[in-house]
Amino acid sequence: MQVPGVRRTVRRILLSVFLVSLVAGVGGFYLLLQDRALRQAAAEARILLTSALAIRGYTAENIFPKLSRLPAGEFHEETVPSFAAQTVFRTVARSYHAYTYREPALNPTAPADRATPFEVELIQRFRADRGLEELSGVRAAEADRLFYLARPIRITKEGCLACHSTPERAPPAMVARYGPTAGFGWQLDEVVGAQVLTVPVTEAMKGSLELVGILGLGLALVFAAAYLALALSLDGMVVRPLQALARAAAAASHGGDLRQPLPRAGAGELRALAEAIERLRTSLGKAMAELRAEEAGPRSPARRAAAPGQPIPAEPAE
Repeated sequence: MQVPGVRRTVRRILLSVFLVSLVAGVGGFYLLLQDRALRQAAAEARILLTSALAIRGYTAENIFPKLSRLPAGEFHEETVPSFAAQTVFRTVARSYHAYTYREPALNPTAPADRATPFEVELIQRFRADRGLEELSGVRAAEADRLFYLARPIRITKEGCLACHSTPERAPPAMVARYGPTAGFGWQLDEVVGAQVLTVPVTEAMKGSLELVGILGLGLALVFAAAYLALALSLDGMVVRPLQALARAAAAASHGGDLRQPLPRAGAGELRALAEAIERLRTSLGKAMAELRAEEAGPRSPARRAAAPGQPIPAEPAE
């Protein structure tokens, strides 16, 4: 047994356990914080989307009936629910630029509502799966990471087609402002766009990383202290007693000093092993003493009288 190998093995085991625990603890805490940040962003996004829907509903129920009484030759964007909701959120975005609300469409009436490539992908997913009611996730935008929440815009009321089916049915003032090609051709029960709301999560994720770093440093310090304490304890209670037992066993097996001291401290099992080795050494010492005594005992007269090189005569029987 090589004691340095025992010490090295013990230390490797401790380091392996601590490193695995550190990685698992830090990684699990990071995933937990990330999930918590995303759940908070999702809750905030749903509150804001509910606010947008409330603005749309207020416009349809209170603003449109009053403005529709104005002369028929005029078109007022304020009567459009999506215009009111997006205008309010654009005002919010002036102070909080990462908070956005859009109602992009594949063929919108207003050019500003034309879907971006990312939004086109969302709309196509809603069109492909009619049972899909919501999409969410995180995407990168310039220097920010944004949590997005999207819901389909589906034509469910026949009244919507009055402005979006054909240019002939649409208000002339609307056609004069936006042209006869934009925002037409929509059909009942068709997904024509999406409500897309974004909430920034960059700071929340940075905060998660900072907390993970603090936790990792704390765990590393705790593991370092525990490693030193365990390493010193094992060295004193296991490694050094094993070293003494190994030396004593090696000396006994080679006929060396049988009085070499055995460890009196250490783990209970090692003390029991030391006592067993002590008993074996005592028995071995007695056996070797008897053997040496027999070899050094007095010779018989016949053996003493025999000349060198001649056979020893047999001793008479008594």
